[in-house]
Amino acid sequence: MRKSNSINNKDMQDLIKKAGKHIAAIVLFLGLVIVYFSPAVFDGKVILQGDSIKASGMGGSQVQKFADTAEPREFSVWSDAMFSGLPYGPGYGNPAPELPSFWIIDGWLKMLGASHAAMIFVCLVCFYILMCVLGMSWQFAVLGAFAFAFASYNIIIIVAGHIMKAYVIGYMPLTLAGMALLFKRKHLWGSVLFLLGVAFSLLNGHVQITYYLVLLCLFIYAGYAVKMFKEKAYGEWLKTSLIMLGCVVLAVMPNARGMYSNWDLGQHSIRGQSELTPKADENGVVEKASTGLDKDYAFQWSQGRMELLTSMIPNAYGGASGGTLDSSSELYKELKRHGVQTGKEVQTYTYWGDKPFTSGPVYFGAVVCFLFVLGMFVIRNPMKWWLFAGSLFLTLLALGRNFDAFNDIMFHYLPLYSKFRAVEMALVIPGLVFPIVAVWGLHLILKGRVEDALLKKGFLWSLGITGGICLLVWLMPSLLLDFHTPYDAQFQNQVPDWYYNALLMDRAALASSDALRSLVYILLGAGLLFWFWKSKKKEAMSVWVSVGIVLLIVTDLWTIDRRYLNDSNYVRETAAESYKESAADREIFKDTDQSFRVLGLSNPWQDTNVSYFHHSVGGYHAVKLRRYQELIDFRLGKEHLAIVNRLQNMQSVQDILPVLAASPSLNMLNTRYIIYNPEQPPLKNPFAYGNCWFAENMEVVENADAEIAALDRLNPLQTAVVDKRFAKDIEGFTPQRDSTASITLENYRPNRLTYKSSAGTEQLAVFSEIYYPGWKAKIDGKEAPHFRADWTLRAMRIPAGEHTVVFEFLPDTYITAANVSAYSSFLILLLLIGVLGWTAWQAWSKSRESAN
Repeated sequence: MRKSNSINNKDMQDLIKKAGKHIAAIVLFLGLVIVYFSPAVFDGKVILQGDSIKASGMGGSQVQKFADTAEPREFSVWSDAMFSGLPYGPGYGNPAPELPSFWIIDGWLKMLGASHAAMIFVCLVCFYILMCVLGMSWQFAVLGAFAFAFASYNIIIIVAGHIMKAYVIGYMPLTLAGMALLFKRKHLWGSVLFLLGVAFSLLNGHVQITYYLVLLCLFIYAGYAVKMFKEKAYGEWLKTSLIMLGCVVLAVMPNARGMYSNWDLGQHSIRGQSELTPKADENGVVEKASTGLDKDYAFQWSQGRMELLTSMIPNAYGGASGGTLDSSSELYKELKRHGVQTGKEVQTYTYWGDKPFTSGPVYFGAVVCFLFVLGMFVIRNPMKWWLFAGSLFLTLLALGRNFDAFNDIMFHYLPLYSKFRAVEMALVIPGLVFPIVAVWGLHLILKGRVEDALLKKGFLWSLGITGGICLLVWLMPSLLLDFHTPYDAQFQNQVPDWYYNALLMDRAALASSDALRSLVYILLGAGLLFWFWKSKKKEAMSVWVSVGIVLLIVTDLWTIDRRYLNDSNYVRETAAESYKESAADREIFKDTDQSFRVLGLSNPWQDTNVSYFHHSVGGYHAVKLRRYQELIDFRLGKEHLAIVNRLQNMQSVQDILPVLAASPSLNMLNTRYIIYNPEQPPLKNPFAYGNCWFAENMEVVENADAEIAALDRLNPLQTAVVDKRFAKDIEGFTPQRDSTASITLENYRPNRLTYKSSAGTEQLAVFSEIYYPGWKAKIDGKEAPHFRADWTLRAMRIPAGEHTVVFEFLPDTYITAANVSAYSSFLILLLLIGVLGWTAWQAWSKSRESAN
């Protein structure tokens, strides 16, 4: 009995010891993020996040009044706040039942602060799990978590408000942890982690990051498959492959609603293929038609080749756009010398890279880069090459137009690649691989698993490569970098030569200063490893060296991160509170009509001030409908510019009327008000066509080119332009003018529009609403066909007499996907509970067997 008790006590002590280390790591992570984000955690402040402010203005503020009056099980996934109407925007309700879901785990991880601290906490926890799965000791797992989570890109995107992107990045290591366990034949918990990693990546809805992760996983899987085939372990390979496939299917099911929304919108958005014939450029060259985004748009934010240096030297390219220089800078001194009044710092064009602008560099850490190169030398496992190949491939994709020979092929032939913009984002994969390899190699060294000859070779080469580059940039920055950019032309003519020359000197000084900083960190890290190498008490020394490396990495990354997220980024005002009613808004609120649209003249296609309060012709969205974007390019942009030009030379309100009358595209969108100055009453457009009208004529055109060209010559109020693909809907029908006919909007809800019509003959009704699949029309309760007219609007034939016409947005596949999501989420929750119960029962059974 005593022996059995001693065994049980020992098992319990081992369990507590193991659990205690993990709990300590979690507490350490919590403490670190709480300190870093203390103004938000303790003072209730919020980070001034540009994209969060934009997101708040995308129409969610207009939804609540409809949600409060919704009928049971009513739902809406259509928003009229932006671009005259968009699917899958801010909405309310759910067509599926609300069931318990395993998403509660995601919610627990975000409790610390979903818009700030929780993002880094998720990165820390998930990378820690990956390191533990890979067999790293506690201190190495903590070190890797710090290196991954506090890389500058993760902090910069938090400031920008790219919240979903940050969470998908955070969950990437969890997916790899599941794969690693599956490859180790630990199928049960490998399946759980892989399932959760994929599911949470999909849940948080940044498809581009998930896409890049899939590409990396394909490289890793290829490495595993090659290993299995060499060992002729075909059965194990097939078993693991089927498990992974099953997990992916299970992970997709609870995300079916969101994934379907993204896919469906993608087919009709600027990420889908245009129907217009490509035009030749100024050189007469016709670009190969893209199946997704325009290539120039997709590659606008491409990483520069030499700009990859910022992964090790943060200010190699000047840091963020609009950076600041202190009183020791050459520009500051020149400004003082020329008598220019300035404060303690001067804000200027410090960034000189290939991107239009940037919020900061992609910095992995000087010590991390040194250890990564070292790891590539000392790690014997061939999987390192698959990780390296995946990282290299994604780096080449991130170069975009700066490696056009490669990326032009990828853009047109790599599946889905053309659907994404800002390709520099692919650097999140090297940002994941670098700390994995760095910590893996360090772990092998400090555990004495690397022979001296290999360690010496790797040490010298890694120090020579990373330290040598830093040394060159420190002493001779102009040898590798020239500090000029084509974007300088945008301001160079506006400043004197002495200003620009001083700025070039300061750009070089910024690169040189940070190169020295990185060199110091690399030398300190190398010094710690050299100390371990020469020590005779390696076991004791490894603890001190690992602690020293942790401190170096944390201080290195922390101090760089504070350049981009510090106390100055916090405010009391929430994103929604930043929108203030203007005099123009208050005037528009006096109009009690149910639905009309408003155009703001200040950058309308990137603005959310109007869409926060009103139905806007413009807005801000990364995936607006392609046809609407083409309407902006061909018609709305020109009409907007004509109004702006006339206002600049206007003597009285009467002067603007001819321009408004000559704006048929704005008028067919029922643009009733135009805000030219928020503090002045808006212009009321007397020529807006209203919510609907009967067209007297109809012109059937051959294709999309003819359809959009017709808008330049026809008046939509009189003639509807219809693509011949809808010919069956108008077969045998010719509109007839009826002066007594009328059609009006009787009731408006975003998902349901009710009209009343009266006419002596069959009429062609055109509705000032965006045509999109999923809208269903009924006349007196019976389904009736409708079709597209005037490039973007809805139209239908309405019989003679008095009728009630109802449009409802009820996309069938979306409803099915929502139900699949609800029930599969509940099923996975039950499966997870079952796995936990099974694991606990096995542990209890094992304990009893040991006792007996």
